[in-house]
Amino acid sequence: MEDLRKKELDKLGRNVRRLRKSRGMNQTMLAQAARTRPTTISAIENGINANPGWDLLGRVAEVLDSTIHALTQPEIVIEKMPQKGSLPEGLGHLMHRQSELLALSEPRISLKELEWLSHTPKPENREISCEEYLMILRYFRLVIQ
Repeated sequence: MEDLRKKELDKLGRNVRRLRKSRGMNQTMLAQAARTRPTTISAIENGINANPGWDLLGRVAEVLDSTIHALTQPEIVIEKMPQKGSLPEGLGHLMHRQSELLALSEPRISLKELEWLSHTPKPENREISCEEYLMILRYFRLVIQ
């Protein structure tokens, strides 16, 4: 039982560290954004914070544009936010606003989904809106289940 708990804490720590680094953040930056101390972030990343608490994990996940669920998965997919202007405007808005637009039960947009959405054919006379990309994403998820 003790070994299982240690493995889970190590997995959480590795995922937090990998996501933090992929976002170009150091521990102090993450700690400030998540309203905690750098030593707390260090303890989480090193798997020695035995009880980080849901509230703290939620704040850390939000800063990292992730979810608590994703942080506890065996291999978290590192998703770097696309540079502004490299995506169609509506899809860029969806990526940057996904934490407010997606329901709590919905996972963040994966790189695979982002790639698929970026190849969505555009109507001739207008861009696809953020809300339309969101509807396409949800349909895509429904179909591939």
